[in-house]
Order: sequence, then C-alpha cells, then structure tokens
Amino acid sequence: MTHNQFDDDQLEHVLNNAPKLSDRRSKEEVLNRLLADARIQDNIHLQKAIQQPMDDEIISKEQQQNSHTQQESTETATTKKNVRKWPIFLSGAAVFALTVLVGSMYMNNKEVNMDQANAPDISQYSTIQDNRAAKSFENDDDIIESDIVSKYSRMMSLRSSVYEEDLTNAVVFRIGLANRDKESVPMTYIIPNERVATDFGKKKPTTLQMYEKYAPQIDEEEKGFTNYHPYKGELKEKDDKLVHVLPQENDYDVASADHSEYVGTVQDTFSDSEYKEIEIENPDGTADESQEDGEQNKSIALTRQNHYNYYLYKDENGAEYLSPDSSKTYSTVTEALIDMGNKKDDGYVPVVPEHVTYTVQEVAEGVVVTFNEPLDLTTMDAVRATQLIEAMMLTAASFDLQVRLDNVVQESWEGFDLKNFLPKPVGANKQYMP
Repeated sequence: MTHNQFDDDQLEHVLNNAPKLSDRRSKEEVLNRLLADARIQDNIHLQKAIQQPMDDEIISKEQQQNSHTQQESTETATTKKNVRKWPIFLSGAAVFALTVLVGSMYMNNKEVNMDQANAPDISQYSTIQDNRAAKSFENDDDIIESDIVSKYSRMMSLRSSVYEEDLTNAVVFRIGLANRDKESVPMTYIIPNERVATDFGKKKPTTLQMYEKYAPQIDEEEKGFTNYHPYKGELKEKDDKLVHVLPQENDYDVASADHSEYVGTVQDTFSDSEYKEIEIENPDGTADESQEDGEQNKSIALTRQNHYNYYLYKDENGAEYLSPDSSKTYSTVTEALIDMGNKKDDGYVPVVPEHVTYTVQEVAEGVVVTFNEPLDLTTMDAVRATQLIEAMMLTAASFDLQVRLDNVVQESWEGFDLKNFLPKPVGANKQYMP
C-alpha cells in the first residue's frame, strides 16, 4: 500500500464493513477434497495419520473373525471404540491438510523459490494419476483462492463502494435507509449468487421480489437509521411500473418532510431497475391526493433524472457513509464537483479538505479533476483520502461519467489506478446481508 499502517479508527472502519464468511460443506466433503489434492498426497505425515485408523480397523475385523468365543457385549464395545477413533483421526488429518494447503497459498514468492531450490527432485516418482488429480482440482484451487484470499483482501481495503469486480459471483440489492434528518442514505448490499438461487430457485427474481425478501432482514435501528422498511401497505407490479397501495394510516403523504423521506428512499431502492415509475394509490384504488388543493399526486419517476454530489454522513452510532445531499441538484458535473468543497449546515460534511483546491474539465472520455497543488494522499488520514477519491467517483457517476484525478503524487491508491480514468462505482456504501 502507499500509505501508513492502520490506526484505531481505520481498523474500526474495516471491521464494521467486514463480510461474514460461511462454508456449508460438511467436514467429510472438505477432507475428501483435500485428500485428493496432488500437492499433499506425497506428504508422509498425512499418510500415516490416515493409514493408522485404517490399519486398526482391518486388524480389528480379523480379530473378530478369528475369535468365535468372544462375548457379544465385548464385540459391541470394540466396534464402538473403533468407530469413535475415526472422527479423531479424520479431524487431525483435516486440520493438518488445511494447514498444509492454506500455508502453501499464502507463502510469498521468495519462500516458494527457496523451497523449490532446496527440495529434492521427486518428478521421477510422479504418476499419471497424480497429474490427473492435479488437473482435476485446479479449478477447486482457483475457487478457494478467489473465495477466501480475494474476499479478505477486499475486506481489508478502505474502499466503501461497490464495483464490478465485487460482483463476480454475486448480485446487488439496493435500498435507501431513512436517517435521523428524514433523508435517504443509499446502501448497496452484495448477495452471493448461491444465496439468491437458494431463495428464489433458477428463475431470476424481480427487484420487487428482492425487496420483499431482503428488506425485512435489515436491522435499520441497529445501523443507526429509522425503522422504515418494508413499506406499509402493498407493493405490486403493473407492466413497467410499481404501484404502492397505501394503508389507511400512513406517514407517506401530506407532510413535506415525510414526502421527501419517502421519495428519497423509494428512488434509492427502485431506481436503475426494470420499473420506470411508481404510482401511489389509496386502499380503494383511487390515486392518492397529497396536496392541500386536492390535486392528485403524480407518479414518482424511478429513472435517474436528478444529479447530486456526495458528502460524508455519520449516523448515530458513528458509522460513516458517502451520501448525496438530495436537497440540491446540479445540471452539470463541473458544478457538482466544484461545490463538493463547500461547507454544509444539514449534517453532511465535505470530503474535500479546506486547503485543497482544483479545477474541473469535461472531456470526451469523462471529466478531469486537476488539483492546483500536488496532492499527497499520505499526508491525509488514509480513510479520508479514500473517501475523497470515491466521493468524486460517485459524483461523476451520478452523471454517468468517469473521473480522472490529475496532479496527485501517488500513481495508485487502494487499488485505484490514478494515472487513468477511474471506474464507475456500481453503488455507494457496500454492505453484506446478515
């Protein structure tokens, strides 16, 4: 990395965003897959650990066959004893095998080269079966590395947004959570394909089905937000629209603050989906009348018509999120980026330090931000520097553009190639389903 080691705040940030990893495979399946791996089949210690209970079982069976006078109770006791020995040896073998395999994956190049230089030549003892086993489990090795190594690498990253590389074997679920200021903060949950397949089968679920399944599983209050989801009433699909049938008593209508909160959460949840708009209806099927003059409420657009810049928002628990200030929209990306340095009075904190100034230029490939003085990211807190980069990326993405940062001392930061245009984030505030 190009910056200093983590301090307490950075470690807390990483731990708060750590994914919960799980493995549903049985112990026997893990052991069998490891034993078939050609890299550990030649290990004499592992072979002894496995062979011992097998020999004991053979001897036991021979003794039972030759001893016709042994009492039935003694035979039962001997059998139970032998059965109990298997889990012990299997567990020891599994631990040993895991130690060997995981250790080999994490050795650095220097150690690998030294081992290869000092190791005896055993190629003459290799067999066709070993080669086939190695090829057979090559894909399994790739899966192990991608599912373990890459997940922990991303977990230790200070990035807070979701990118295409995070979705190799997963999909996103977007939702807007209502904060204490009655505004929406967008969240982007990563859900593994395996879990989606378990929940919905082979058919791809709609955005509404995803919402109905996963929104109730989010503990909003625990995260420092208002208990707002799932929406009261009934949500249903109507062609390329959503229809929200309100209950008799609800908080979604007349008050402007509540209306802003409702619209914000709806747009953050269902925009960029298969739905173009959402219609609001009363229980009797009539259109909702939310204005004092009785004018019927118009439908809410679910396409990204408004453009925002991003600020830092801190919830009641101290967790930090990058969120747009929906109270102000911008017509050009230049105006949105330049205004990111202005102070806010409504709970949103600029990610741009006061002493940092820059110019913005729109080009064919996207938008270029050039800092007036060389920007050394190592002079900033590592989390704050990453938030600055990602907030500018999210602001440009609000206009469906990519951004490049010029006159930065570092050529790369947290995996971002600062020499070129940065990728468009898929969504802000990466989360993992409980």
